[in-house]
Amino acid sequence: MYSLKRLFNPEIYQGSHKRSNYFEGWYYKLIDAEMKKAIAIIPGVSYGGGEEEKHAFIQVLDADECSVSYIRYDIADFRYGKKRFEVWIGGNYFSAGEIRLDINDKQLSMKGRLAFSNIVSFPKTLLRPGIMGPYTFIPFMECRHGVVNIHHEIAGRLDISGRDIDFNGGYGYIEKDWGSSFPETWVWLQSNHFGADDVTLMFSAAKIPWLGSSFPGFISFIRLGDKFIPFATYTGAKLKKLSYSNKHLEIVLADKNNEMKIDAVHTAGGILKAPKNGMMKNEISESITAEVGVTLTDIYGSVIYSGRGTHTGLEIANDSIFNIFNKPF
Repeated sequence: MYSLKRLFNPEIYQGSHKRSNYFEGWYYKLIDAEMKKAIAIIPGVSYGGGEEEKHAFIQVLDADECSVSYIRYDIADFRYGKKRFEVWIGGNYFSAGEIRLDINDKQLSMKGRLAFSNIVSFPKTLLRPGIMGPYTFIPFMECRHGVVNIHHEIAGRLDISGRDIDFNGGYGYIEKDWGSSFPETWVWLQSNHFGADDVTLMFSAAKIPWLGSSFPGFISFIRLGDKFIPFATYTGAKLKKLSYSNKHLEIVLADKNNEMKIDAVHTAGGILKAPKNGMMKNEISESITAEVGVTLTDIYGSVIYSGRGTHTGLEIANDSIFNIFNKPF
């Protein structure tokens, strides 16, 4: 029953039978109400090839200082829930509805509780239990992606190395990845800070290895209040443009109903650890203070939505991604 439940609930822990060459991590982006404090917290597990490499971790990206702390825990300190998304790492707790932190490390001290309300969960269907759509059911994929909370409001405070940070009234977002390794090259962005507009935007494109070869794939969506509009390889959408120059990223997506244009401005970030064969050995740069503009039009060119987002998460891993997607497919 657990195996079936996790298939249709990608937010819960997927690696119950994995003991080597495997990683799994959840990504929490937390922004305070005044948008003066932006942090990302990533709890997870790493199983390399040997016993000495197995561990749990909590990785914290602080946008103010473009700094990253990586706190390592014994694998025995990791526990998970089988009925719903719940993860414990030492004295820390993570779920879709709250986080409780008790980190006391030479790199970082972080204590407190944040509760999430008015949660907008990823809309599931039988054939799309997660953002991967029908690829959810395909085995042997190197990396899988999940979206947990598209948007939520935050209540609570954190003590971060002696500083009391008020997150009451702030916004957050939760997603996750699991598998053996991150792709060779990818682009990812996400924002749910579009001023007074109730909007969330997410886009990811990657070179996806498959049975000794590879193919270019992308997933994306925009949420406008209660309206959810996906663009993905599996929906028949096309990625008409993906280019990057002078810290400016341009994306054009289209399907039979809509076209979405995205432009983002890259800003300084921190260096996160990323998985390769389950081991957190690679490094990637991520900003959570980038800016993004988006314009959604219908097939007649009428504007459905246009706005600019701040506190955007943005990763560009290896410029070869732009060569792969330099033609429509």
